[in-house]
Amino acid sequence: MEKKNWVIKKNRVNSIPLGSLLLGSLLIFALFLFPGCRKPAVPVEGPEKTPSVQDEEPSLTDPLTGRQVRRIIPLLAVMVDNLKGSRPQTGLGEAGIVYEIEAEGRISRFMALYAGDPPPNVGPVRSARTYFLHLVREWGAYYAHIGGSEDAKANIRRWGIQDLDDFKNSPGFWRDRTRRAPHNAYLNLAEALAGKAPEGILIYKDWIFEDPPAGPPNCRGFSFRYRQDYEVAYKFSPQRKEYLRFINGVPHTDRVTGCQLAATNVVIQYAPHIYLGDALGHIEVELVGRGEAEFFLAGKHIKGSWEKAGASAPTKFYDSEGREIRFVRGNTWIQVLRPGTLVTRIPPGGN
Repeated sequence: MEKKNWVIKKNRVNSIPLGSLLLGSLLIFALFLFPGCRKPAVPVEGPEKTPSVQDEEPSLTDPLTGRQVRRIIPLLAVMVDNLKGSRPQTGLGEAGIVYEIEAEGRISRFMALYAGDPPPNVGPVRSARTYFLHLVREWGAYYAHIGGSEDAKANIRRWGIQDLDDFKNSPGFWRDRTRRAPHNAYLNLAEALAGKAPEGILIYKDWIFEDPPAGPPNCRGFSFRYRQDYEVAYKFSPQRKEYLRFINGVPHTDRVTGCQLAATNVVIQYAPHIYLGDALGHIEVELVGRGEAEFFLAGKHIKGSWEKAGASAPTKFYDSEGREIRFVRGNTWIQVLRPGTLVTRIPPGGN
């Protein structure tokens, strides 16, 4: 790929017409009033290999979102870094489903699932943990990561997971020279999945999708913390019918597109976290079993529960009356939290 040099030139300005000043002021005001996607100052280096389908009409249904897409790839789960040095990440906005779960030190980590119209690259990529494998198994996805805890590596072999590991020289991994390790490892999806069979296509969960609910939202947003210095917040946009995502009060954006990340559906799944007692501070998150849950579905907030009968069984989500949740067409973020975590909700008339 041809490397682009981004240079800001300094020009001497002697005078500026009043009309230009007024136009510039209006443009700046519009950016604050209508926030959108802004190009990053530095592009991501690396391969952009991906089939060109921009001229095709969407005719396929993405099983992760229920939306119409141009192309569907073999289902892929990618472990994505969330340490401060990894932000902004690349490709989370195009994921159909994103799980956010604690790792060591109460620092969260993402697992992003891709099927319909995926991005060229995703990252930074990080290591595997066993509790994420329970989710990989229920989806039947290929699993991309870089190494992992000893028990996770053993369970990948034991359970026959379709493994894509940079430590095993799996294709598609590359390093971005503009970032410091370990936050510089990325995955090119086209290279990683070249020649791969469509794993997962027969065991996709049969999620039910519907249109956004009518009427005003019953909850305008919510926030919670994984640790004292890491707060996640979602604010509902009535125009977009999506929840805009923030980290520590700042929009969580994509490194390549500059767009703020957003979710049509957000699930809060409460699950026990157990410290394993080793020197590295590893934990186990009990995603097999049942527990309480909350659902934010394009402006509609309801409480309910989750249930996963076995390690490879699908996770089922239910409302308070035991009916299976119907998700709104669009992407979903699943926030796995410790029971008792304080979740602050913004009521319909709040800010």
